[in-house]
Amino acid sequence: MKMTLLTRQWSCRALLIIGAGSSPGLYADAHQAGLESVLDNAQACAEEPSRLDRLSCYDDVFKPTLTTTNDSELSDLWYAIERQEAERDTQALGLMVEQVGDDVLMSVPALGTTPPRPVMVMACEKAITRFQLHMPEPVNAARVDLQLSTNTGSIQQQWRARDDGHVLNGGRGLPAIETLRQLLNANEVTLTSDVAVLNGLRFDITGLRQAIQPMREACRW
Repeated sequence: MKMTLLTRQWSCRALLIIGAGSSPGLYADAHQAGLESVLDNAQACAEEPSRLDRLSCYDDVFKPTLTTTNDSELSDLWYAIERQEAERDTQALGLMVEQVGDDVLMSVPALGTTPPRPVMVMACEKAITRFQLHMPEPVNAARVDLQLSTNTGSIQQQWRARDDGHVLNGGRGLPAIETLRQLLNANEVTLTSDVAVLNGLRFDITGLRQAIQPMREACRW
């Protein structure tokens, strides 16, 4: 019952948004197309088998639309990681950890690339665990299939694009925690994907189990 009600609430929001977009003179055709894309993504969320994945999917689809007036604006986390990476020693490409207030931010750039590099991000932001990939150039796909391979095994996932393709979201909350737990004993993560700019990216996460401890404490897991 609760899940049905939640789905209806999101559907109503989507219809209201699209209804507003259809009013003559209010929005450009490009914006209307974007709203139709939002509804398509919302319908795809309803097909997620896991309740947590459905909720996370709805958050990803609707939060930027409802709270951001500039579609190209990047998140606070993006800019915080950008500032953090700007302080990195160019010879040190391992995990970097920084505490900003109650938030704990971890970042690691892709090996064998030149700045600006793709960056793997693990964070406890606003008491929510997040696992993301920040891309210097946008990825032109709503979702991407990724395999994360390590010396301890591999994980097959589908990540969602946010922030105009600059952020690939590997999960928030419990789904992110579940993935990060599987990486704790790994030394390096290699991505396999049909998306060329992602395929073969490698990240040095040596010492993750120790380095991630402040983040785990901040997000209480």
